[in-house]
Amino acid sequence: MKRLVLTLVAGAFGSMLVLPLANAQDYQDMSNDASQIHQDQRDIHHDKKDERRDLEDGNFGAAAHEQRDINRDRANENAAKEDLSNDATHHDDDWARHHHDDDND
Repeated sequence: MKRLVLTLVAGAFGSMLVLPLANAQDYQDMSNDASQIHQDQRDIHHDKKDERRDLEDGNFGAAAHEQRDINRDRANENAAKEDLSNDATHHDDDWARHHHDDDND
């Protein structure tokens, strides 16, 4: 009986240690997504400045290249925003499910 109790306590304690790690990974993923969004926005701003300068100088080939960079950065930004939204929704669903289950105890 003592062994069973110790096993149950150890299992409960192990679960308590693992759950925060899973949440930490969710938060790290969301933080990485947010950082990527900010980087893409900085890149877009920089590319727009370069594009404007290229157009003013009559360098239309370089301006077209900058426009392709802007389009790529916008696509990356949108993908990161979607991933961040999915992560936040998934995290909120897990939180709600956990707290809803507590209500039934």
